Amino acid sequence: MPDKNCPATPPIPAQAALDFLQEVRQLVAFQQAIGIRGYPRTPELARFIAGNPQPGTTAEQQTKTSSRPETARTPSTRQQTALTVIQETTLAALHAEIEGCQRCQQRQNRRRIITEAKTTGVKLLIISDAPSAEDDLSGLPMSGEPGLLLDRMLAAIGLSRAEAHLSLLTRCHAAEPPDPQKVNACLPFLLKEIEIIAPRIICTMGALAAQKLLHTSKPLSQLRGRFHDFQGIALMPTFSPEFLLKTPEMKKATWLDLQLIQKRLSG
Repeated sequence: MPDKNCPATPPIPAQAALDFLQEVRQLVAFQQAIGIRGYPRTPELARFIAGNPQPGTTAEQQTKTSSRPETARTPSTRQQTALTVIQETTLAALHAEIEGCQRCQQRQNRRRIITEAKTTGVKLLIISDAPSAEDDLSGLPMSGEPGLLLDRMLAAIGLSRAEAHLSLLTRCHAAEPPDPQKVNACLPFLLKEIEIIAPRIICTMGALAAQKLLHTSKPLSQLRGRFHDFQGIALMPTFSPEFLLKTPEMKKATWLDLQLIQKRLSG
């Protein structure tokens, strides 16, 4: 007979029970995948299974504790949306500043300044050395055949272009590689963009961007293949799509770099 002094537990909705069981199955499958095969039967676990309160804790105290508002919670959808709007607004302002740049002599010869469409909330930031002729025509980084190769490279690690932010060390296309004056003129824009995007991983595609951010003169062949630290952000140097189109034998090395990025992102 049920105890009249204890109210009956309300029934659990069928869908909620199914959802809970599915979450348990997923948790068990994950733990099995990482090698967990059992749990030690600690006093705390035994009390949890039996439904008993912790020693020295009354039901009234449990009720008060469970009714307290949580202070550390994941940001709500509204908060996340507001943050994204702020980031995009700031990024748009930065790009407007870049469009009006007069910091070096390249302003006299450029057709346009290359900037990425507004992209925030991404984990991966890809930085190339300088715009290509295709970029100069489209107004966007990684266009043309190099861009198609980049799309295939990203797809190989389960990403799309929309899930990464593309940037450049220098913003104006020129026939010659950028000289130190042009690089130093553009660098503050890139550093500000990194601050706004706040990526989990940076992938530099090209020697110049890697050398500038890492303050080194080492060749790309010595820098690639491992993560470096850039202001607390993991940075992976690798070869650019333009270089890979001319030197396809280096695709295997680049694939190894991309696998390291994929593993870090999934971890």
